[in-house]
Amino acid sequence: MSEEFPENEDELANLNQFPSVINLNVGGRKFATRLRTLKRFPDSMLAAMFSGRHAVERDCDNCFFIDRDGTYFEHILNFLRDDTMPPVNVSQVVLTEALYYGIDDLVDILKSSPALFAEFVVRDNIRKKLVCYNYVKEELVRLARLEAEEDETIVSKVRLVTTKNQPIPRDLQFSKQAYKQYYRKFKTYDSFEKCYGKYYVHIPCEDVVGHPDDVMGQVAACIQHDLATSGYRCGHRNEGSYDDHKIRTVTWCDEEFHVCMSCHLFDFDWLAIDAT
Repeated sequence: MSEEFPENEDELANLNQFPSVINLNVGGRKFATRLRTLKRFPDSMLAAMFSGRHAVERDCDNCFFIDRDGTYFEHILNFLRDDTMPPVNVSQVVLTEALYYGIDDLVDILKSSPALFAEFVVRDNIRKKLVCYNYVKEELVRLARLEAEEDETIVSKVRLVTTKNQPIPRDLQFSKQAYKQYYRKFKTYDSFEKCYGKYYVHIPCEDVVGHPDDVMGQVAACIQHDLATSGYRCGHRNEGSYDDHKIRTVTWCDEEFHVCMSCHLFDFDWLAIDAT
């Protein structure tokens, strides 16, 4: 569809005179439907295309041309005609087409359907529990690739860590006995790398919506699902917050006391990806 607006009223009048039956060429696939079917939803792209406000390109057979893969366009037309829904096995790709054509009613129905509800409602709610979800997912992949390149590994291991900075209470700092007793609960490291290895993604507790103990298991599973959808073969497991029955903590002074709240280890199997 061209976005060129007619230069004068005569051109606009000609454009408004679409036939009642429209022949379409969608990416090389031919379709025929009524004009009123295409204009059923006034806010959709198809309604705008045949509103008379735009010049519409035609092919050599005088069909109106849409430069889009037409594989699933029949499902768009069927919904416009009589609300017929697509088969379950193509629901997700039809959703992509419905978004492109701006058919909001079909988008809402598909997102609420049993086939897509988990993806577009449940998982989306989980993604929102991590303020920097997309950054974390991309950073896990970047570090996994970096490890494979630098260390020549077949399986990359990257940790996803959440910590809470809990400065040591000042009243404990005046009593050596209380200070030592407080410290006994923690296994301390003087850097994040020594605690979690070279390849890790650190998330401050403030970037997690909810308590990490309750949330991060779901978030890690959701990240694994999204990575698998992108073609990565990876697993994850909960390593917990303890080392030798003590809470893992990174500290280099009393004001920087980063207590581990959750730790998940992601394994990226590069040869498994090649095998597919």
